[in-house]
Amino acid sequence: MSDLKIVIFSIGNPGQLHRHSVGHWILNELVDFFEVEQLQRKGKFSESTTRDGQFTLVKSNTYMNDSNLAFKPVLKSLSADTLVLVIYDDFDSNLGKVRLSRFKKNESHNGLKSIQKCFASADSENVYKLGIGIGPKPSNASKDTMGSWVLSKLTQPELEVLENITLDKVTAYLGEIVRQGEVGDCGKLNSRMTNRIDKS
Repeated sequence: MSDLKIVIFSIGNPGQLHRHSVGHWILNELVDFFEVEQLQRKGKFSESTTRDGQFTLVKSNTYMNDSNLAFKPVLKSLSADTLVLVIYDDFDSNLGKVRLSRFKKNESHNGLKSIQKCFASADSENVYKLGIGIGPKPSNASKDTMGSWVLSKLTQPELEVLENITLDKVTAYLGEIVRQGEVGDCGKLNSRMTNRIDKS
C-alpha cells in the first residue's frame, strides 16, 4: 500500500437526497465503508470532515453554486503529496457509470465551475473530479427542465443501482489509486477499471 494521502471532497445541495446531491450520498457511504467517525462540522458553515489515516473525507455544506467556499480552505491546506478527488453528480453519464478525469477549461457543472475559482490562487495539479453518473438526462432539456430534473428525487430502482453498482465502482477506483500510488493517465485508468469491473 502506498503512502499517498487522498482527500475525497463531495459537492451537492444540502437537505434530502436528490440527483444533485449524489456526491454527498457516496461520501456518507464511504464513511461507513471505511468505518470512520461521522463527519464533524468545521468552521462557520463550509465543510464537515472525518479522517482515516490515508483518507480524509470532506463534505461541502454549501449550496452547489458556492462549493468554492468549502473547497478553498481544503485546497490551501494540502501538502504536495496529497491527491484530491471531487465527487459530483455527472448528468452527462448514465446511472451506474463512474469516471475519473481532469477539470476541463469550461465546466458545464455549476459546482465544478465554482471550485475552479480556487485554482488561480492555489496549485490544482493534484485535483481530479470523480463523476457519479445520474443520467440519462432528459432529451432536448432546457435550463428550466434540467434544473427540475437534477433536483428531483431518485427512484428506488435508481437507489439500488447506486448501492449495488456505483458504490462498488467508487471503492474499486480508490483501491486502484492507492495500489498505484498515483492516478497516472486518467483515460488509461478508466479503461482499465471498466474492463476489470465488467469482467468481475
